[in-house]
Order: sequence, then structure tokens, then C-alpha cells
Amino acid sequence: MYDNENVTYRVGINWKDIIIKVVILALFILLLLWLFPKANLDVFYDSVYTNNIKTMKDAARNYYTVDRLPANVGDQTSMTLKEMIDNKMLIRFTDKDGETCDETTSKVEVTKISDDEYSLKVQLNCGDQNDYILDTIGCTTVCSNGTCTTVINNSDNSSTIADNNNSTGVSNDDTNSETERVDSDGTETGSVKDDLYTVETILYQHKKAIVTTKTVYTCPDGYTKNGKKCIKKTTGATIDATPVYNPDQVITTDAKYNYTGDYTVTADPIKKEIGTEYTCPTGYTLNGAYCIKYTNATEHKGETTYTCPSGYTKNGTKCVKTYDATKKTGSGSYSCPSGGTLSGSKCTITSNASSSTTYTCPSGYTRNGTSCYKVYTASASTKYSCPSGYSLSGSTCRKTTTIKATAHTSYGGWVNQGTKYYTSSSKAYTGTTSKLVLQGAISGATCGSPCGNKGIWYKYIYYTRSQTTSYTCPSGYTRSGSTCSKTVTTSATANTTYSCPSGGSLSGNKCTLTASATANTTYTCPSGYTKNGTKCVKTYNATYKDGATSYTCPNGGTLSGTKCTITIDATASTGQTTYTCPTGYTYNSSTKKCEMKISATATKKYSYTCPTGYTSSGEGENMKCTKTVKGENKYYCEDSEAVLNGTKCIKTVKGDIKNYTCPNGYTLSGEKCIKQTVVTIDATVTTKKSTSYQYKWSEKSYLEGWTFTGKTKKYNKTYTAGQK
Repeated sequence: MYDNENVTYRVGINWKDIIIKVVILALFILLLLWLFPKANLDVFYDSVYTNNIKTMKDAARNYYTVDRLPANVGDQTSMTLKEMIDNKMLIRFTDKDGETCDETTSKVEVTKISDDEYSLKVQLNCGDQNDYILDTIGCTTVCSNGTCTTVINNSDNSSTIADNNNSTGVSNDDTNSETERVDSDGTETGSVKDDLYTVETILYQHKKAIVTTKTVYTCPDGYTKNGKKCIKKTTGATIDATPVYNPDQVITTDAKYNYTGDYTVTADPIKKEIGTEYTCPTGYTLNGAYCIKYTNATEHKGETTYTCPSGYTKNGTKCVKTYDATKKTGSGSYSCPSGGTLSGSKCTITSNASSSTTYTCPSGYTRNGTSCYKVYTASASTKYSCPSGYSLSGSTCRKTTTIKATAHTSYGGWVNQGTKYYTSSSKAYTGTTSKLVLQGAISGATCGSPCGNKGIWYKYIYYTRSQTTSYTCPSGYTRSGSTCSKTVTTSATANTTYSCPSGGSLSGNKCTLTASATANTTYTCPSGYTKNGTKCVKTYNATYKDGATSYTCPNGGTLSGTKCTITIDATASTGQTTYTCPTGYTYNSSTKKCEMKISATATKKYSYTCPTGYTSSGEGENMKCTKTVKGENKYYCEDSEAVLNGTKCIKTVKGDIKNYTCPNGYTLSGEKCIKQTVVTIDATVTTKKSTSYQYKWSEKSYLEGWTFTGKTKKYNKTYTAGQK
């Protein structure tokens, strides 16, 4: 006899064999890496960059002939890599990755550092390789056939010598055909034979101006020069980028079969975007979708200058005019009591006017003393919180209570499952779903084949019956299998915070912006005085005294001996006040602050809810949605979004977002598209003239088209017999 209920079948994996094979494969790969190491490409990459920058240098040296070099010490000329390519001096470069080099920031610069030396700087920016080299271009003077030239680095390029008054070449004019041999100091060269004789000759130095022109192209601030054009990129509107999804996936699983009992199905929670939260790094202030860091601007007050009327001399902040006093002989004189200043027979008293200052504010501000303030509503930001034990979902708090369901068990009738034989009489039992009932003892011969035809055996009848268990829950609870759960909801506690953009100061839910009021000062004078600017003047009759010769000052002058002096305040003119900011900051003229503006970190906020009829558990992305379905004999899908097809459940899952795209003319930035507009204008053309001089020596004191410099020198001229 055998019992097939205890038979177990095992289908296993030989893990030991798999591990051994993986180890052997790893050792084989390591051996290959050791035998064939990776080639060192750094040397190759460096040689590509070195060759490119050397090619730029050679092209620049060939291009900058003397007529293209800066004329004055300190002057500089430059050319971008793009201009060199456009002028067919080079072909387009590529870096080690096959990408073209930056043709705008890569350039050559030539600076005149002395009368006969120039500095050449070659800057090449290719990907992550950015460097420059320096070279010096020198000048060599060559004088031949009466013409002095400057040779740049022994190349074939030549030009005239600028202001070189020490040139030593000797030139004949067209009518002079004698052979001349002189050293640099004017002495005879070679040996003198008996048939040769020398004559001392005077040479005259002449110069000729050579004017060269150079066309320079410049761009306004904010533009980048590109040949004869100026280019500026501007940022415009921002729109949402278009998402590109991966292909949808079809997932097929086996359906579940329900044997009349209730069963549970699940559904994905409904995800809904409820807004975006922006955050800023430490030290920045949130302003909309941007973060701004503020710092004080450096104030540079304009220089104050003073000017005087015609006929006056400036002395510091005063204007002084001196003239002869009027002489009176044999008549009386006038004097001024009370500190007055005599002018003819009139006395003048001048005192400071009384000042009265009022303050005004910009539009939209309210004045408070010498300050101005503006109040506006602060930006509100609301956050929700829940009591202990509750989970936040949007603005609702949820708490789920779980208890065991009440079990109800019922049994069907006993069913005879056949006869069993044992050699023991103590096998009888009665269980909940099965029992074994003893029928009595019989001989093996009576039992037959099952008993072995010998001995005493005991006969049993084996019965089974079905068991059905159902569960119930108290009112208000939802059953899931043998568990009852109830979700209690309550409103979350709202905590609202306020913030102020643009540097405002928060008070409650209001923001106050403070600025300095504009001071307007007026001046007034006491009774009897006349206001003159910031001064008060009163004029009255001087006291007359008989006397001898006296001097008086008309026109309000002050008498000193026989001279009269008038002193008035010079007219002050203050230059415009300017403000500067540290690197990376932009000056805001309305707040007089320096601002560094960056994009705030955007974090999208979502709410999660369950479809109608489903019960939620957990919160956020971890929320689960379940529903208990009344049982019946059929196949079903646990996932509510799956479709039953026979004994299979088929579900289509939309592909994840792979990337984002933007329309033409927009640049992708995260999940946004930013409009990029390129403005192209003609560069401003300026023609610069420079003058250099060519020098020559001649036996003639006047040459057509040349100017005599006033310098002369002597040298010995040699003749052969009969030549003279």
C-alpha cells in the first residue's frame, strides 16, 4: 500500500556549476586586460592640440606683415579663429573628439611692446583643452641701393623703418653713377691702390612720410564680433517641453480563480500634480521661480568741478577779481558800521540764509520722515500637518484602524471515501474535515491482496466532509480576507507662511519696501535782506567822514590799499554718481543693490487618491488601493487595470518619459523650452591712419618728394684713375 499525498517533486538549479563558470569567465577577462593593456591616447590627444595651435601661430606670423602690425607702442590688433578661417588662412579645426574648436574665443593678438618688437599671443579653446602660447616678433634693419627696409624675423616681409634716424645705407640719386664703398661709420672699405684716390663727400639725410590705413570693426556692449557682423543672443518666452515616451509595455500574468469566496483586487492610485515648490541655496532669496543674492553696490561719487564767470580767477571754491580802487582827493570818506562792506556810498551785509528741507518720494511710496516706504501683499505659502498617527494626503489627514474579522465556519455531510486496512486497532479518529471509523478485525485471507493473505487485519472506513469559512466585520469596517479595516479622515492643520520678493521686509502678511526720500532744500532770509542763492544780502547808506585822499571800491569790491577785490562762490558742478558690483552681480538702479540671479530649484508636488470604491493604505507614492469583490466561481484579475482574456490578465503600461523636445528656435532647459533669438547687426567700421617714415641719404641737398631732416654726414668717396 502507498500514499501518493506525501510525494514531493523538486525542480532545482545547479548553482555550484553556474558559480564555477562565472569565476572562470572573470579570470579569463582579467587575463586579457593584463595581456592587452589600454593604449595611452593622452599623448595622441595632446599632439592634435599642439599641432592645431602651432598652425594658428604660423598662419598669424605669415599674415602680420609690417603694414598690418600696430603702429604705436602699446597698440594691439587681434583676429578670431573664425576670421582666419573666413579669410582662407586656415581650414576648420577639430579637437580630439572630432568636435570643432570655439572659433569666437580662439584668437591671435599682436601687441607692439617696443620700437622694433611685437608680442604674439595665440589662444586656442577646444573642448576641455584651453591654453595659449606667446611668441616675439623682432625687426631687422636692411639698407640696400639707397632704401632702408625692416625685415620681420628674417622673413620676406618688409616695410619702411619708423623714425630710424641712424640708418647707415648710402644712396645715389638717379644722376649719380659713381661706385661707393663705405662702412657704417662712413670710412673707406677695401685697400687703396696707387691708381685710386679719395674725395671727402657730404651726404644729406631725407625722409618721406608713408601713410597706411587700417579698417577696424567694433560692436556695442553685449554683442560678439563675428567678422564684419555683431551677434547677440537674447532669451525670450518659456514654454513646456514636449515629452517623448518609451514604447508601451504589455504585461501578461495568470488570472486568479475564485472558489466562491470573496477576493481582493488592487488599483494604482490616481496621481495629480498640485503645484511646484521652489527652493533656493543658502544666502539667496526666493523671488518667483528665481533665487537672488543681494549685496551692496560700491558708490563712486562724481568729481565736483568749479567754474568762474568771465574776468574772475578761480581760487579753490572761490572766484576772485581784482581791480583798481577809485581815488578821491580832498573829499570825505565813507565807512560802514555793523560789519557792512563798503561799496561807493553803500554798505552791504551778507549772511547765510536759513535753510528749510522738504523730502519727496517716488511714485507709489509713502514718506516717513527722510525715508520712503511701500507696502504690498506678501506671497503666501501654505503647508499642512496632521495629528500623531495620521497620514497627510493633500489637505486631508487619514488614519486606518485594522482588526480581525469574525470567522463563521460550516461543514457539509460526511462522504465515504473507501476502505482502509491496518494491522493496528487504534487508528480510528474523528477530525473536523475527515474521520476513520473501525469496522472490526478480519483475517488476512478474507482481506485478500491488500492485507497479504495472512495474519489479523483491522478494517476502517475513511470519511471526509467540506469546510466553509466566511468572515464578517463590524459596521463601518471594510473586509479584506480575514482582516477588517476602517479609515478615519480629518482636515489637516494649515500652516501658512509669507515671503517678500524684491528685498521687502515682512510684517504679518504685508511686505514693506523702504527707500531714501529725495531732499529738497529751500532757503529764506530775515526781513530787510534779499536772498542770493544760499546767502542773504542787505544794503544801506555808508557813514560819511571828511578827510584827505581816499579810495573807494565800486561794484561791491573789498578795498585793500589802492586795490579792490571781489570774491564770490565758484559754480559747483558735480559729476554723475556711478555704482559698481562684484563679478557675477548686476546693478539694480531702483534698489541700488547688486543682484546675482539664478533659477530656483523646482520640485513638483503631487496628490495621490484611490479610484471610487477602493480603500487606500499608505500615503504618497507608497499608497495602495484595494477593493473586496463578492466571490463567485470564475477567473479574475487582481489588478483592476488589467483585462481578463481567458485565463490570462493583460495590462498595457504606458512607457516612461525618455526625453523632451523643443520647437525650432527654442533651447531645452530641463522640462522647459526657452526661446533663443539671435540678433545680427553690422559692426561699426572705423578707419585708423598711421604714419611711418622712410629715410635715405643722398649727395643732393634737395630731392623731389623728400624732406631734408637737417642731418648730414661725411664719407670718403673713392675714384679710379680716369673716372673722375
